[in-house]
Amino acid sequence: MFDYEFSIERPWFLLLLLIIPILWSVSWKSLTIGGRWRWSLATALRTLLCFLVILALAEVELVRKTDRLSVIYLIDRSLSIPPDRLDEVVEYVRSTANTFRKPSPDDRVGVITFGGDAAIEIPPWSSDLYLRSQFETQIDRQQTNLEAAMKLAQAAFPIDAAKRVVIVTDGKETLGNAMQLAQAMTQSGIGIDVVPVSTIARGEITVEKITTPSTTREKTPFPVQVVLKNEPGALWDREGMKKPVSGNIRVIRSGGGRDTVVVDQQIELEPGTRVFAFQDELPDGGFYTYDAAFTPDQRGMDGFTQNNSASSFTHIESSGHVLLIVDAARPNEFDELVAMLKRNDLKVTVQPSDQLFTNLSDLQPYDLVILGNVARSTGDTNGITAFSDAQMQILADNTRDLGAGLIMLGGPDSFGAGGWANTPLEEAMPLDFQIKDAKVVPVGALMLVMDKSGSMAGEKIHWCKAAAREALRALGSRDFIGVTSFDSITQRTVPLQRAENRQFVQQMISRLAADGGTDMFPAMEDGFRQLEAADAAVKHMIVLTDGQTPAADFARLAKQISDRGITVTTVAVGQDADVRLLNQIAAIGRGKFYQVTSPKAIPRIFMQEARRVARPLIFEKEGGIQPSLASEHEILKGLPSGFLPLSGYVMSTPKDSPLVDVPLMLPEPVGQSNALLATWQYGIGRSVCWTSDAGQRWTTNWTSWDGYEKLFLQMVRWTMRNTDNDSNYIVATEIHGSKVKVTLNALDDEGNFMNFASPQLHGVGPQSGTIDGTFKQVAPGRYVAEFEAAKSGPHFLAVAPTPGQTPVRIGINVQNTQEFRDQTDHLPMLQRMAALSPPGGKSGEIFNIDMTPEQLATIEATPFRHDLPKASSQRPIWYLILVGTACLFLIDIANRRVLWGFAWTRTLWNRMTHRPIEEAAQPKSLERLKAQKQSLNRQWDEEFASDTTRTTPTESTAEIVTSDTSVDTPRDNPSLETSEEPGYLNRLLHAKRQARQVDDSDRNDHRN
Repeated sequence: MFDYEFSIERPWFLLLLLIIPILWSVSWKSLTIGGRWRWSLATALRTLLCFLVILALAEVELVRKTDRLSVIYLIDRSLSIPPDRLDEVVEYVRSTANTFRKPSPDDRVGVITFGGDAAIEIPPWSSDLYLRSQFETQIDRQQTNLEAAMKLAQAAFPIDAAKRVVIVTDGKETLGNAMQLAQAMTQSGIGIDVVPVSTIARGEITVEKITTPSTTREKTPFPVQVVLKNEPGALWDREGMKKPVSGNIRVIRSGGGRDTVVVDQQIELEPGTRVFAFQDELPDGGFYTYDAAFTPDQRGMDGFTQNNSASSFTHIESSGHVLLIVDAARPNEFDELVAMLKRNDLKVTVQPSDQLFTNLSDLQPYDLVILGNVARSTGDTNGITAFSDAQMQILADNTRDLGAGLIMLGGPDSFGAGGWANTPLEEAMPLDFQIKDAKVVPVGALMLVMDKSGSMAGEKIHWCKAAAREALRALGSRDFIGVTSFDSITQRTVPLQRAENRQFVQQMISRLAADGGTDMFPAMEDGFRQLEAADAAVKHMIVLTDGQTPAADFARLAKQISDRGITVTTVAVGQDADVRLLNQIAAIGRGKFYQVTSPKAIPRIFMQEARRVARPLIFEKEGGIQPSLASEHEILKGLPSGFLPLSGYVMSTPKDSPLVDVPLMLPEPVGQSNALLATWQYGIGRSVCWTSDAGQRWTTNWTSWDGYEKLFLQMVRWTMRNTDNDSNYIVATEIHGSKVKVTLNALDDEGNFMNFASPQLHGVGPQSGTIDGTFKQVAPGRYVAEFEAAKSGPHFLAVAPTPGQTPVRIGINVQNTQEFRDQTDHLPMLQRMAALSPPGGKSGEIFNIDMTPEQLATIEATPFRHDLPKASSQRPIWYLILVGTACLFLIDIANRRVLWGFAWTRTLWNRMTHRPIEEAAQPKSLERLKAQKQSLNRQWDEEFASDTTRTTPTESTAEIVTSDTSVDTPRDNPSLETSEEPGYLNRLLHAKRQARQVDDSDRNDHRN
């Protein structure tokens, strides 16, 4: 199954093998080890050592070749594959994989599905394929990107097997270039098989497009054209191909907050292309959408219904239209401002906070949006409405990318006091809605006491955590937040702390889990103690529960909390909560009581209640605050010199940006920058903040001031989008699949081509996707820009011909239905793809998906045929060679230092076989060594005796006992040369005797 080879990464290191003959030569001359066999062993060891070191330097690798095969099916799941055919595809893939996959040599199979993107449904594995029509992965089915699926397959293949992809598709490709990638894949050794998915030939009716002028004037007729196409199926009979298809064409115009049916008519659609045209006229300005659809009278006359509709946009220019969003509880709060704007030929639409816009298209008729003292969350216990994150993002996108104006008017429910802090709307404004540079800042503290008992599991605890996060967002960094949760026991999930560490607080909130019983009293008491110790101007507690709690003195606790200046709001979730108790607590605690049946309403309640903590941002003074002029501005041009005092405003901080201009300032409170009027350029639009109100509470005396009307009128006109029409610029768009091409034709005032300009493209797509692009000049006065429309839906574009000039606005609707409009035969492309041959392998096969089980069992070529080059994998083994080298080096040292012998093997054998152990014959060399030793001993004895006689004549001659062992006299007895002087050994013995004599004399003296 496996073949092994060796490969060398750096072969030039093999030149070092020339050192080995030199090693032999030096070893022969200088090696001193006795015996030829020991010399041969030492030389062989050193030769092997050098060889292994050189192999390690050359980075030798072990190459393993295997006959395994990995097959990955690429299944097209785009909408152009009908559901019934997709079921057949799944059955085909499952049956072929389980039938033809070979367990030996361990073939593998995997599945990747693709549309606009690709995902791994089943990774390659060595077992049967369990594939269902209900796929697990989520993909974009409105597009087809075969290239993405092939790239993913390349990455998913295991390295130790041959590779093949089986592409199951209809061949329609709206994204990418699969053919180019297929050539690269085959060159890398990957085989490609193809399974074409053909649909039953039938008729196809398509609404190609609906055309309207991108821009026109009010009360001016303009043409609307609907292009339809009737393409009969290839298998229709000739008579049937000549017959028209009857059906209904319907055109709906949307705009101004209403839908109008413009055309509803029966027509006969002949084979071929037909243009249905009519004229329309609009009295009011704004953006309008035209949707055209064709419905055949008989079923089965049309292959795909997804391409039976089309959309178009037109912009009707007007003198200016303002959208004023007010609190639903106070719809008439700005009647005087509305009347003033209408007197100056401006159109004003008042929209209450409970009937808000839902998408970007709803804002396109308006050149300016004003938020008039409206909070992010509004309402009472009977119902709460709130701006969603998407709606706030739409307001910001409408200004930044489409040039609409945005004004926020102050009041008790505006700016940071209205809960707008840390939102996309704050990013669009020239002010930060929190106080950052004050020396003494009054702050608020919010304590959340939340039930996390077992009954809160599931959706309830999910929305409670979301509500806590929304409340955190509404607080400033200097405010305090705490979360105390309870079941049978109380737990400080977030001890009361500054809200500046938002990430940590959010992480702790996310850890909440529902379990246990319900005991609310200790949790409320703990939250109260934390709030009581906090240094904050406003303290508020929110208590949430869905069940019954043991009896306790809640009235006394609520009274104690209220006496400390802390307000308490209670929220009952569901019908099982103790409504009577919670209502009583809220009444004593000077808060509100909410009862919700849907947990989804909890975040809105928390946002609403978090505004109580933001009340310190409001600054009021009975004696009045005198504004001061800080800089000149167009909004203040021509106003009377003296501004009237005002009694209050919402505190904020100007953003640290050179684009921010603060023309009017307020001197109090001292120690911080207090802006009354702030402006800046945000993208291609403008936004303005007026931190006081417009004559309702703090500026009631301003309505009689001579400059009141001029101030607010100039504020509106400066901020709103310029609606001047310049006929020198014409913008056209073309849509090719998901690519949008924008063409700008520019002329100067004299009618000549405008060259070398720098037009810019801005826009917003579906789900607030930002569009930015740069035009390139392609001809005199003509500029082209392109962008990729990743998602289908409306796209709103603003083209600025030159910097600072009024942008030209257009709208397009990208439907991404190219698959249904493309009727091209893609089988030739699939055939060319299958004909590609990997190096050393064979070309791919084209299989028929409609084969019966009997035909499938008899086919010869299968996706699991082994006609590709064997897969190889390389593994470095130099480190193993180094380990072996170290071991051989030790053996070489032992060979040179240790006398090897094998006599012990005979003794061991005799002991194992219980034979008598023979006396081993001593070698002659050992006998000569012993004889020489005996001779030396005798000479030393003689020398010792003579030396003793000379030095101590009184002592008796010592006798030296020698061994009785008789040895043969060696043949060569070396003579010992003696000197007249005493030898070293004699002197040493003499010194030893003297020392012994001294010791003996000392002992005798001691005895005496």
